[in-house]
Amino acid sequence: MSLFRFELRKILFNKKTIILLICLSILYSVIGFAASIFIIGSNDSYSVYEKLSVDYEGAINEEKASESKKIYDKISARYGTDSQIIARNIKDQPKAILAVKYKEFTDRVFDYWNGTDSNEEPYGIALLQSKLKELENQGNQNTFEYKKISDFLQTIIKIGEPKFANILLWENLFNNWGKHMMQFLLFIPLTFIIAPVFAAERSTGMDNLILSSRNGRRKIVTAKLLSVLVTSMVIVTLYITATFIFGFLPHASLHGWNAAIQSIPEYSRSMFGLKVWQFTVIAAIWLIFTGIVYSLIIAFISSRMKSQMAVAGTGLAILFINIGLAAMGDTVIQKIQPIIDFGLANVTLIEEVFGGYKVFNVIGVSVSYPIMSIFVLGIAAGFSVFGIYHGQKYRTVI
Repeated sequence: MSLFRFELRKILFNKKTIILLICLSILYSVIGFAASIFIIGSNDSYSVYEKLSVDYEGAINEEKASESKKIYDKISARYGTDSQIIARNIKDQPKAILAVKYKEFTDRVFDYWNGTDSNEEPYGIALLQSKLKELENQGNQNTFEYKKISDFLQTIIKIGEPKFANILLWENLFNNWGKHMMQFLLFIPLTFIIAPVFAAERSTGMDNLILSSRNGRRKIVTAKLLSVLVTSMVIVTLYITATFIFGFLPHASLHGWNAAIQSIPEYSRSMFGLKVWQFTVIAAIWLIFTGIVYSLIIAFISSRMKSQMAVAGTGLAILFINIGLAAMGDTVIQKIQPIIDFGLANVTLIEEVFGGYKVFNVIGVSVSYPIMSIFVLGIAAGFSVFGIYHGQKYRTVI
């Protein structure tokens, strides 16, 4: 235990890291606060929005849908159809925000019943039924594709038609937690903090003395890995806490906490029948889990290199390459889809993993994307830990 505390002080509780943690706390708080203010400006505006939205919550109302579309058409004629530009210009107009949100909701209801067929997975009851009919006409009822579409159809029927809810600030929270920006805000600091865990001692040759000490290699490596785990959890928890608190602080409301996760646009096609509060817990656990896996990968790289900057550079290169691949055009993505699906950029994002219906054929068995992601990340973590122990075990001690 004393060895673990010693390693933890070296990596986390040192002057440079503590200063960095303070700076990160401020940065994460500002991001949570600013993102909330960006969605809707003042507390008064949100109070009005909250009161107005009460009459709109629930199943679609055709009259309100028609009124909202008229308002949206006027807004889009003035500001264009880009959602971010619209949001920026109407953030202090609660009636306009509600109309835009309700119009987007009616579009999701339309998609639920009629479907959209794009480069993404097919979605919508009518479309899925037509896909099944097509496969039946071809005699492909026993194929994996037929079973996948059939299961998805049953799932969305069971979940039911989307319902409108005031989830404005929860939508903001999941934007902070589920976009690629999260990876920059979490993984880059983790890279620089974890990089020295092995490399610092290798660069000076001090590790030869440490590894031959009475504590033994296994105890030392175990202490270092435990310190990596704790450090990762501290930083990710800091991000989760700061963005959560300062995202809600401006408007002091948790309204929508019990709404279905499908009420949030990015998760309208999710196959999980979860409430918003339930998904918040799962999302926080997922962020901590993926942060730990990434930290172990950096620790493995650190155990193989002598330069801390080389470790950081390699770790960031892996991150940027994965994000770059995920951002490529549809034509390129289709050719390397497995790499995209299980690359670091997508497999660590809650929006990608939990935001849609994606299953894989594993020896004839349908396995969901979250389960496959856990499996892939588990392999990455296991390989990193094994590589660290194995590498240190067979190093020459002078």
